[in-house]
Amino acid sequence: MQTLEVQGLSLPIFATFGLYALVMIAIGFYFWRQTKNPEEFFLGGRNMGPAVSALSAGASDMSSWLLMGLPGALYVAGLLNAWIAIGLSIGMFINWLLVAKRLRIYTEVVANSITIPDYFETRFSDDKHILRLISAVVILVFFVFYISSGLIAGAKLFEQTFHIDYQIALIIGAGIIVVYTFFGGYLAVCWTDLLQGLLMMIALVVVPITMLYHIGSPATAGDFIRQSDEQYNEIATNTQKFIDTDLNSILLQINQNIEGKNAKQIDKELLSADMIMLSDSLNEVHEISKINTKNAFAKLSTNAHEMATTLLQDERVTESYLTSLKGFLATIQKELQNVTTLKNHFSFFHGVTWVSILSAIAWGLGYFGQPHIIIRFMSIRSTKDIPKATAIGMSWMIISLCGACFVGMLGLAYITKFNLNFNDPETIFIVMSQTLFNPWLTGIFLSALLAAIMSTASSQLLVSASTVAEDFYKKILKTDATPKQVMFFSRASVLVVSFIAFFISTNKDSSILSIVAYAWAGFGASFGSVMLFSLFWRRMTRMGAIAGMVVGALVVVIHKNFTYDLFPIYEIVPGFVCASIAIVLVSFLQPVRPGTKEAFDKMMQEMKEGNI
Repeated sequence: MQTLEVQGLSLPIFATFGLYALVMIAIGFYFWRQTKNPEEFFLGGRNMGPAVSALSAGASDMSSWLLMGLPGALYVAGLLNAWIAIGLSIGMFINWLLVAKRLRIYTEVVANSITIPDYFETRFSDDKHILRLISAVVILVFFVFYISSGLIAGAKLFEQTFHIDYQIALIIGAGIIVVYTFFGGYLAVCWTDLLQGLLMMIALVVVPITMLYHIGSPATAGDFIRQSDEQYNEIATNTQKFIDTDLNSILLQINQNIEGKNAKQIDKELLSADMIMLSDSLNEVHEISKINTKNAFAKLSTNAHEMATTLLQDERVTESYLTSLKGFLATIQKELQNVTTLKNHFSFFHGVTWVSILSAIAWGLGYFGQPHIIIRFMSIRSTKDIPKATAIGMSWMIISLCGACFVGMLGLAYITKFNLNFNDPETIFIVMSQTLFNPWLTGIFLSALLAAIMSTASSQLLVSASTVAEDFYKKILKTDATPKQVMFFSRASVLVVSFIAFFISTNKDSSILSIVAYAWAGFGASFGSVMLFSLFWRRMTRMGAIAGMVVGALVVVIHKNFTYDLFPIYEIVPGFVCASIAIVLVSFLQPVRPGTKEAFDKMMQEMKEGNI
């Protein structure tokens, strides 16, 4: 069986990547001379057309997940993983429908707000800058890690695709992003996002169509996917039989030996013998299921044998060993559940609960609070352009998401048809691009993957820089700063934030990056709830907004770390609900500040007149 894997560097691919990078940098230099003040640097002078606004919002949203994570998920489990794509599509559409017009009007008519903290402060007449500080800190902290995760993804792409050293790859990727963001600001980011968005969409249309051509037809592809499921399910059934008759008895024996005992009470020789039997049994599971699980159980078998050897060498069982053993047993149970779950790639509901479906769809709630996305609404040329931008943006998003899903599903059909061995589902887009196209076209399609990474990282970098320059420097530290001073500090902020993110990224396995998992839910629950209420509820108060931000963020962290096992739902759901409740309750406990209702009414009046 031939193994299909990522290929090495070739001159055409290298040349295509190099040309792509030069175009991005050239755009940055082009807009350098056109960017003369902070509003142009951070919002493009509020003069962005519908196509640029729409594709920039989409490209900055969809990172490498679109070309790697989503196709990989569909390859592994099928349409049940499409619920996230459905939820994101619904969320983005509602975001354009509800948030775009009101935010665009308020941030220009009521006060010339050019950052999200700017908007929150003026919306609630917060003369003490509390909302500005809270939101600025949240943006800065989360986005630094967001950016570093993007840099890591880009470096890993170079490392895996071209076998370039990770540190060198990191310098190349970070350097390209920083240069065009530093010089061109928002205009450069948006126009590069436009090109990158088009490149991503074209790649996600051409690649699956070509895959289908080589497979034969949609019906043939469906037959091969069903064949793959049948082969997998037969192996999973045989694995379950062995687990029931052999492995479970050994696990039960080990649990009986350690349950309710401290380390001193455990029979070391008996436990060691059990661990040897566990290692042999796990190796047998590996032999039965290795086509499905690759080397997962081989590694567990080796770990069990090493733990048995360690136990024999020590004088007695220690508490730390006992803790490690319990964690190891929990890992085994999780892997056993994965290997025995039957598959049906064409089912949206196979093996999932309503809670998991709700969790997937709830990803759409995150859009209302993502600063690098909603900032696009503030920069659009006119509210009259919003319907056209919505149509363009949603068309791009649906086409791109469907293309990514087809890459994953058709990838499984292709691998099955040609009886290939494939070990890394998340690289299916890369491998298909290299397998089916000549090196020059491969370079173009792989540039689309780099585009997905760079468009998100550059947008987040610009928002982080605006937070430092506008919300800390100009509004708090030096309120009389001239536009030239703010511009200098803005570009300096790009470098500072980039350096911090780069430093974090030098360790690609750094545990600090685990906080990135909270970012989407954290922004959605805290900023998203406050954003929606602030645009639609006249009675909302400053303390209500503060309560919503704080409660939303705290509930996300608490649920993820402490209560998820009790109610396994995506943390954005309880976070968003609790933040909304906090906003309403606290707002009713105090009067609205002077001028707040009048500013809201001014926005509503402009909504009716439609002059902006």
